[in-house]
Amino acid sequence: MSPDLSQVVSAGVCVGCGACAVVAPDQLVMQLTDEGTYLPANRDGRGLSDLDLQVALRASTVCPFSDHSRNEDAIAAELYGGADVAHHEIAGYYRKIVAGHVVAGDFRELGTSGGMTSWVLHRLLTDGEVDGVVHVASTFDALPGALSSYTISRSVDELLSGRKSRYHVQTLVDVMQEVRDQPGRYAVVGVPCFIKAVRLLADADETLRERVVFTASLVCGHFKSTLYSEYLAWSLGIKPAAVKDIDYRHKEPGRPPNRYCVRVAPRDGDDVIKGVEHIPMADWGMGIFKLGACDYCDDIVGETADVSLGDAWLDPFMADWQGANVAIARSALAARLFEDGEASGDLDVIPWTAEDVAAAQAGAVRHRRPGLAVRLGNRARSGKWAPTKRVEPLPASELDSPFAQRMLNREAIAIASPAAYLEARRRGDLEHFRRTMKPLVQRYDGTRVTTIWRRTAARIAVRLPPKGEALLRRLVRGRRSS
Repeated sequence: MSPDLSQVVSAGVCVGCGACAVVAPDQLVMQLTDEGTYLPANRDGRGLSDLDLQVALRASTVCPFSDHSRNEDAIAAELYGGADVAHHEIAGYYRKIVAGHVVAGDFRELGTSGGMTSWVLHRLLTDGEVDGVVHVASTFDALPGALSSYTISRSVDELLSGRKSRYHVQTLVDVMQEVRDQPGRYAVVGVPCFIKAVRLLADADETLRERVVFTASLVCGHFKSTLYSEYLAWSLGIKPAAVKDIDYRHKEPGRPPNRYCVRVAPRDGDDVIKGVEHIPMADWGMGIFKLGACDYCDDIVGETADVSLGDAWLDPFMADWQGANVAIARSALAARLFEDGEASGDLDVIPWTAEDVAAAQAGAVRHRRPGLAVRLGNRARSGKWAPTKRVEPLPASELDSPFAQRMLNREAIAIASPAAYLEARRRGDLEHFRRTMKPLVQRYDGTRVTTIWRRTAARIAVRLPPKGEALLRRLVRGRRSS
């Protein structure tokens, strides 16, 4: 039998989405751990391995990282496959791809980048396509608790009050129970693995299948634990317990859109703003406080969502500090929204290709395709279980290349950072965290070289199909079937 829920958790690849607890609420509960992540727990106090077999199987079937669940290819093909829909290795299925920003209202001004995510959800509500939007908004709770959580907005005012990216863990369990309890049509917004979990829940639950009528995925680098929020605040001189809220993607005039600032709002006093490049180890690619599941994900854009929305980090948009979005429309409704937005003048956009999408996400492509092959190969070499992905493990003989070592050093940083931070918190000494992590960071920086692996992986994004897709498959040693 394939690994079940307990093995997903023990292997460190649970993302905390809560889908398991949605289908087994009497047996499972989601708990926020000391390391700032959500994990399922057995309500009766025993371990997950002691769950009834049928309960464990039902929970594993909706887990986005379980071998019991359908993968992204199978889900997306059923939802979007057809003669009138194109497909690309990175972008997935698509009817329409555009890049640009919202002109109407203050969507762009108050959004993370071009304002398109809020605009799409606003249109769904105002057009009567949905009765509620399931999305993340600030809770204003004190750290080390969660600064944000899933909620349901049933009005435009409620929706727009929850704008901006929230860079730490969430769980769907409570809000999906509310969808179950409250009749209506809902749109759900989330990162790729959460949207996959929603699709798997819809497979298992007829009520959810009928009520979730639209999904929007945010292009995702990776998820952070709540410790990342603590670290940012502490680095800006604010005690974590004194934090009211954090704007993880604060815009500053004159700065390129991919060099954003962090803005921490304390409960008392003035906000503090600092560029992420001035916060030690806050480089996103380094991966401090990254969830282990994120190193075993191969969905960059959210291939199972009706629309995917991310940053358009390519020229001509890199010169505009206000930011721009790329939008990948898969469903007919999503494509129509963008067509109407262009026609009405709400949107200032240009057509993009799937290759443009991949180029804008070149770093994520390297990390989640050839980089994932490295991590899978390393687990296989170590005799450790890993989820089956659409990428083949790299042979052990190729795990000593500079690129492979860089990927493994990056994973080591993510694994080591929670314990190092918790000890620094216990001591009341932030520099203890930095001193502890310094050898790993130096090792990681020592592999910052341009190798043939890295150059080839980067070129995936700009090759025209079918050459680009064939090259990608060679790089990741083929694909497994659904």
